Amino acid sequence: MVNRASPEYWNREYRSCNLHIAKKKDIIRRWIESHVAPAGSADRTCLEIGCYPGRFLAVFGELGYELFGVDFAADLPALPAWLEQCGYRVGSFWAQDFSCFAPGRKFDLVASFGFIEHFTNWEAILAKHAALVDDKGCLVIEAPNFTGAFQHWLHSGLDPFNYARHHIPAMDIAKWAAFLQRSGFHITYCGYFGAFRFWTEPQPRTLTQRSILAGLRMLQPVLRLALPPDRKAYAPFCGVIATRKLG
Repeated sequence: MVNRASPEYWNREYRSCNLHIAKKKDIIRRWIESHVAPAGSADRTCLEIGCYPGRFLAVFGELGYELFGVDFAADLPALPAWLEQCGYRVGSFWAQDFSCFAPGRKFDLVASFGFIEHFTNWEAILAKHAALVDDKGCLVIEAPNFTGAFQHWLHSGLDPFNYARHHIPAMDIAKWAAFLQRSGFHITYCGYFGAFRFWTEPQPRTLTQRSILAGLRMLQPVLRLALPPDRKAYAPFCGVIATRKLG
């Protein structure tokens, strides 16, 4: 598996992360809560792939799922203890690379956020996700949207270091959906979501890049109000939700 974002990169990023649940207004949290049914009285399980620092896994805890996770983050051991302190039901956590992951069981819900798009062999990664979903179980996959025309131009031109850590062909949600349909899943959501938003990572920039970025930051509040949300060209996120059929 070719991962364009190394463990060293993620552990460096995680140093500034505090364990916390995504805020109520978080776009991805609202997307999850709008499309994923609560566990209810059933003893249902949720596995997040690339689970650290747990801000979305905790959302599934709020929905009543027993929480499982896999990640190579150095600080992963702190996550299950924190989730238990929050009052969620907590299962097993595996400190390892997903390429080596073989839990010997399946889950009612499997999720990943900002994960699959870092791999050049994304079909194999998606197949590994799908194989972990139990009958009638749910698969939830999200990625940032770098394929929409406006977002692609912004990230490739103003955020090139971050752009290079992503495999752009792996962000094709129509291909995700087609692959999952061939694998025995029913697609319940496939689309782009959120009002316009653009973020960058710190990196060297030319004067022209800095000037464009400063102007864009000033205009961003206006653009959020002026542009309809959930459009491929400029929505910040994309995702697919699918349910495994019986048999």
